[in-house]
Amino acid sequence: MKATEIIFNEDLEMYVFLKDLDDEVCITLSDSLSASEEELTEDYKGKIASFVNNMPQWYSRACNSIIAWAKDTYKIDAHVQDIELINIFVLFEQNEDELFGVEFRVEFDVEHGCGIKIKVDNGKYDIIEVGTGDVAFC
Repeated sequence: MKATEIIFNEDLEMYVFLKDLDDEVCITLSDSLSASEEELTEDYKGKIASFVNNMPQWYSRACNSIIAWAKDTYKIDAHVQDIELINIFVLFEQNEDELFGVEFRVEFDVEHGCGIKIKVDNGKYDIIEVGTGDVAFC
């Protein structure tokens, strides 16, 4: 994905096909951001594209975090095949450090799902919060 391909619709969403997952995922620009009303810079769009393109660097860590969270919270053994990425939320302003929320559908809690916040710092992906789906966008 290239920065020039980052074009949000009137609902501040866009859909991308991720080859690694063989599935389509929604990318949402949070409407609580000033960026939602600004013209997006190429640098900002590049950061979003980079996060999507670098999914192999953060996806398995996110899944492992979900499995650990399920064990701690629900006292169950979850598996990677129980986890489906459905949405990536952009949670940072154009002049801020990168912060993304990723929302997953999980078989062990279909109603609430699972959400993770990932901070990007110098190409490193740090998982800073794991919880129900609303963690991804709050």
